[in-house]
This record gives sequence, structure tokens and C-alpha cells, in this order.
Amino acid sequence: MDLTSVEKFKIKKVKNNSMEELEDSIIKEQPFTIFVNGYELVTLMTLPKDLKELTIGFLASEGILENLNEITDMKFTHQNSIIQVEIDKDIDINIFKKRTLTSGCGKGITFTNLKDCSAGKISENDLTMKSKNIVKLMVNMQKSAKLFEQTGGTHTAALTSSDNIVYVIEDIGRHNTIDKIIGKSFLNKINLNDKAILTSGRVSSEIIIKVLKQKVPILISRSAPTNSAVNIAREKDLTLIGFTRGNRFNIYNDLNRIKY
Repeated sequence: MDLTSVEKFKIKKVKNNSMEELEDSIIKEQPFTIFVNGYELVTLMTLPKDLKELTIGFLASEGILENLNEITDMKFTHQNSIIQVEIDKDIDINIFKKRTLTSGCGKGITFTNLKDCSAGKISENDLTMKSKNIVKLMVNMQKSAKLFEQTGGTHTAALTSSDNIVYVIEDIGRHNTIDKIIGKSFLNKINLNDKAILTSGRVSSEIIIKVLKQKVPILISRSAPTNSAVNIAREKDLTLIGFTRGNRFNIYNDLNRIKY
């Protein structure tokens, strides 16, 4: 059991009008503040794990970071609740004074103007996925979600090739899982142009934009998309799949990347 990510509580459980006392595993949550070049950029509520990946992924998602070479220093303080990031370029702080509270768990935050998605269309590539592999990959991702199995309190995301999972990430927020996937890819120098991302969470417009900015061609969810997500996916040539459960899924935008 990952004791750094869960805390034990005594609870009372009621079933069939009968009560019993037992010990339950509860997922941990903490505020995590990111400073960039001395400016307090944002505080995220997160699972206190993979915080370096979260930081890099969030900065990349917001267009602040384009590659790792731009980072000159990263330092955790206050028991890993704060990170100080120094970037070797000027940042227009005024852009980041206007924050959008997204539809994410715990009120996710983005500085991106959701009405004006600047992410370009997905470039042409040869990535395709077989229908049977989509179902298999989602099942394997859920099986790998050990913290969800213990607590029921996390979202999950995975980076995959056409037929294999590269790695799985869990967090209390679905936005955080996507940022952590992106950040880990930056750290491991993994090209996302020929990969797919799986998520357990609802696909809203800001999730789509995070994925588009990294030129990921396929996004697959266990849950539903919003209308804005579908419209953006169709405009930007992103393959979007939802309700991937059991042996079925819905295709909202294909572009001939799904094979049967």
C-alpha cells in the first residue's frame, strides 16, 4: 500500500440497515503552489505525488514551457507544498492574472482563453489503433489504478502506444492526471505525436486543449465529452472516443485512425 498517498480513518459503515466500525483508506489531498521567476502563479489541489511532473506538465499546458532546457532551476520548499521554478525567458505576468475556473474536480484552473483555442490541427502521422486494443488498454489502465482500488478517490490517465501502455498516473483531479502525463513525457523525452492518452474523467474543452497543445492525435475516455470538446476535436482533427467501458465505446471524431 502506498502510505504516502493515503491516510487511515476509523469510520462507520452502514449496509442493509446494519452498522459496523472499520478502518478505511482515504486518499490524500494537499495544496501545491507553483512560483515562476518569483511570481506566485497558481495553487493546485493535488495528490502529493509526482509533483515535478505536475509542475512541468502544467507549465507546458499553459504555454509557459516549451522544452526542459528553458528551466534553469527547480526547488521544492515547505515540505514539498511549494515549488520555485526559474525559467530562462521573460514572461508577461499580465497574461496570468486572469484565471479561468474550469469544470474540473476541485475547480481546476487554466489561463488559456477557452473561446480561442490557439492549438493547431493535429499533424499527419501514421498512428492507428485497433478497436480491440482500445478496449484492452482501458481495462489495463483501470487495473493499474491501485490508489483508486484502495480508496475510490482518484482519476486515472495513461500514455499509450497503439497497443501498449507506457505509464499510468493517478491524481484527485482529472486535469492533474493529464498534466502529470505531459510532464513525465517531457522528463523522459517521449514524443507525444505518435501516442494516445487515456483518461477516466469527463472530457471538457480544457482537457482537449491540453492534449492538442502537445499534438497528441488520439484521446480516449471512460466518461463523456462535452459539446465544446467534440466541436474542438472536429475542428482540430483530434480523434476523440468516450464511454469506453466493457467491450464498447463511442467515436465522436475518427479521421480513420480507428481500425476494425
